[in-house]
Amino acid sequence: MVIMRKRSVRLTATSFLCALGAGSCMNNETTVANGTCVVADPVLVDCSVNGLSGDSLDLVGYACSGTARPDSNPTYVQGVPQGLVCADKGASTTEGAKGYCCSTTTTACAFNPVAICDPGTYGYQCRGANRPEALNAAISCNQGVYQGDLINYCCSGTARTPSCIQSDSVGCAPGMTGWTCPGSAEPTAQDLGANKSRADLFYLLCPIPQPANNAGYNNYCCYTPALAPVGATCIQDLNVPGCAPGRFGMSCYGPDTPNQDYPGLSCPDPGLSGQSKYGYPATVYCCDFTSQTQ
Repeated sequence: MVIMRKRSVRLTATSFLCALGAGSCMNNETTVANGTCVVADPVLVDCSVNGLSGDSLDLVGYACSGTARPDSNPTYVQGVPQGLVCADKGASTTEGAKGYCCSTTTTACAFNPVAICDPGTYGYQCRGANRPEALNAAISCNQGVYQGDLINYCCSGTARTPSCIQSDSVGCAPGMTGWTCPGSAEPTAQDLGANKSRADLFYLLCPIPQPANNAGYNNYCCYTPALAPVGATCIQDLNVPGCAPGRFGMSCYGPDTPNQDYPGLSCPDPGLSGQSKYGYPATVYCCDFTSQTQ
């Protein structure tokens, strides 16, 4: 049984910078805040995923009291995060305890207590191509956001139900991926499942949707272009006036054009003065997908 000692909550200047990935941070303590964590019997904290046991997935269950978390003491070595990745599983059958399913080995991700995440989710900072899901099959995270050499995620132990679903039956051109979405929902990297790691590095672009055969649903043919250059100002905008279904609406805040930022787009029509989907002055374009060849 692993027991982590108890201490009070105090985020020092050093731990705050470590949480942000600034500098090289070392912390070999095994303490946690306001409570303790113990390795739990699988009956108390079930770490199975899709019929696979926690043991087979290299996951271990913990029961934690108070605000304690098994991953709450990560370190940063030469700016590289080192810590466990844990999925919160809610209340365990141990009185007053909360369950977590955690990776059995240290990863290149660190729990980030100062991350700004939606209620019910919590933050990790990772380095490298492995998303938290690749290190812990019980966790679900959104698209990563870059911060220097690190990638920030907001995660939960509750599986997210995708609003949009990839579908080969949409019938998209080579190099594009088909999606079917309800109502006004748009495909996002959060819907990519195991393929999300690619979306952390490359931006998903989608055109004005076509109505699907099912009432209330829309079809999209999206593609993943190469990284936009530093300083690119063009973003996807499905609200460009007069942009027909299947074409890519884009809003640009600067002098660059969509085809300069995203090779694979061709914009035969001149840009028009207008507003972005966020209401800011922008030059708006209707573009077409040609290829991903740069």
